[in-house]
Amino acid sequence: MKTKRSYSPMEKRIIGKRYGSKAISRQAYDVIIPWKSFLSTFTEFGHGPDELAAFERDTLAHEKLIGNRSDTVARKTLTLAERDAIIHAGWVWVHKVAASLSVVALNDADCATRLNGALPKEDLDLGFSMDALIPLLQDMMPRLSPAIPAQARLDEAPELRKNLATILSTAVNAKQLPVVDTAEIDERDGDLYLRMRDFFEAGRAAVRAGLIDRPISNFRFTHLRRGSAGPVSPEGPDGPGIDPTPAQ
Repeated sequence: MKTKRSYSPMEKRIIGKRYGSKAISRQAYDVIIPWKSFLSTFTEFGHGPDELAAFERDTLAHEKLIGNRSDTVARKTLTLAERDAIIHAGWVWVHKVAASLSVVALNDADCATRLNGALPKEDLDLGFSMDALIPLLQDMMPRLSPAIPAQARLDEAPELRKNLATILSTAVNAKQLPVVDTAEIDERDGDLYLRMRDFFEAGRAAVRAGLIDRPISNFRFTHLRRGSAGPVSPEGPDGPGIDPTPAQ
């Protein structure tokens, strides 16, 4: 089972920035339909009538907030493509470095331990992951084939790390003009996203247990697009398309 964790309001805002508010709203309304249809089963998985009622209230409040702040939502949407591109580049870099180091890790327990400890589980981990992978790659370079472009990865790292800090660092995010005034919407987007992610996980578990007679694909994100290349440790086809955040 996937590791569970809590999320602070700021972390929810960072996650919320990754998706369009209108797409979150459409996905939320789509979630309500199967939730009501299989309420007794979902209650067995911790998603009962009280949780459904709270989700419906928050979905409606989210929709009203979007309507009242359409200019803010539009301004947020303009930043998504740029953010996606940076996040995607971060995941690609991590995938390349991790794959290269895995060759050494096959016969080096210390390398394997350090590599496993450095792998990110979601977007928020990318910066910390790079900080751990860079020195590991430097240490292991002599053991890599000369044909492996390890130095190219190290040369790419400073600029990419700076770009990731720009969109993932809470201190810098607060100073970025494109995201001014979107904090409330971002936090609600992130909160609904995380709750839907857990709902879909419960739905897939119910399908696997034979308690819901529906395709497992019914319990995946369909309205959300993300530029991430995804976690290094494959989570399977359970996230939203090419993406996810993370811990789908």
